[in-house]
Amino acid sequence: MPRALIVHASRHGATAGIAERIGEVLRAEGIEAVVAPASHAPDPFGFDACIVGGGVYIGSWVKEGIEYLERYESTLSAQPVWLFSCGPLPGPTSDANATGSNDPMTQALGPVEGPGSGGRRKLQAVADVIGVRDHRIFRGAYDPNDPPKAMFERLVRMMPASKGILPAGDFREWDVIVGWAREIAAALREPATVG
Repeated sequence: MPRALIVHASRHGATAGIAERIGEVLRAEGIEAVVAPASHAPDPFGFDACIVGGGVYIGSWVKEGIEYLERYESTLSAQPVWLFSCGPLPGPTSDANATGSNDPMTQALGPVEGPGSGGRRKLQAVADVIGVRDHRIFRGAYDPNDPPKAMFERLVRMMPASKGILPAGDFREWDVIVGWAREIAAALREPATVG
């Protein structure tokens, strides 16, 4: 039975929820799946594949996700790896009018080059070294009653305009997430693709 490690870097739980759901789908598809937060995730050595997800804030992954990829870069480069980003929220800051692009990657992580591209370039650099198979963007969730966990979150929430920028709700598209997890399971069941 193939073994997959699903690692998540989540600040408020939306990314962790996606990782848990991916783990459930893989198990239902006959894959042994271990789900763990990036800060406590095991070495991926000994697994047949790894899926790593990061919450996106202002165009960058939660730092523990990047740190995990960098720490285990050599091990991950020797096995199939999939990435997912959790974010952005729907609304004026994530639509094509605000970003100038219909590309979900640009809407979540910013442009490929120029101002606002630092988080995307950092993630892409390590993804290129690892040779990831796919990187999907999934919408996140926002609960205004969940206290901010970082200084920039406090600052954004204090701005009067943030009321229209941060729509409250769970915007994760579970059917899309489940479909992607099933694609991964199918790839892992093909002996030529594992290892």
